[in-house]
Amino acid sequence: MTKVELFLYFIVLVVPEKIHSLTGGEPVLRQNYGYVVQIHDDNFLAIGTLFTARYILTVAHSFPSRIKLEKLTVVAGNDKLWLKNKGLSVAAIHRHPKFSSLTLRNDIAVLRVKNPIQYNRFISYISLCTKPLPIEKNTTEILIVGWNFLDLLESMKTIRVDIDSPTKCRSKFVQVPEGVSCAVSTSNPQGICYGDSGSPLIVGGELCGMVIGFRRCNNSRYPGLITDVYFHREFISNAILKLDKDMLKV
Repeated sequence: MTKVELFLYFIVLVVPEKIHSLTGGEPVLRQNYGYVVQIHDDNFLAIGTLFTARYILTVAHSFPSRIKLEKLTVVAGNDKLWLKNKGLSVAAIHRHPKFSSLTLRNDIAVLRVKNPIQYNRFISYISLCTKPLPIEKNTTEILIVGWNFLDLLESMKTIRVDIDSPTKCRSKFVQVPEGVSCAVSTSNPQGICYGDSGSPLIVGGELCGMVIGFRRCNNSRYPGLITDVYFHREFISNAILKLDKDMLKV
């Protein structure tokens, strides 16, 4: 697979004409998904998921090592996507030390805010995945939550997906790394596209994945790529311990 082909996996924020993100799907009440937050610097960077009052799970590829921490803010409790917005200050971010921007291996990061994000009517927290992703069609509802990047007037929405088996996933993405799964939309036309980086995949009320890439927008032949949260549970635990210790030194 060439570098050009691998680049097609990435979700970037340059949006070609007539391309939408999280196309189709069902509008939702923001209070039902109050754990979905927006992460900004001078502009919108990625979606994150609040799993405690201080900690957010997001994707590594949206936060290069050169990024200025003091510019990062988190916007919580909104059901519209804002391209520029001042939010809550970020204290630290810990990317997976073995993240590969070429293959999307270990595309995961833990972010800590300076002050707790208080629970209220429009803000909540979600539990991390306690079991492996369900493979292919089953009775468990699997949702991806996000926004339409080209229409800022649209509210938060969800789409329903199924998870491909590893074998089926690799038949479409030959070099998909361990810890990455394929999520296939259950109906057309709907799916993920540009601007969906970090959109949470929810299984049984738990955070079980995050959108990291795609090959073709909203195309069921090429499912979206998902970082598997359960696979990375050890990294998440270690990241929290590290960030907590670092904060005590300040």
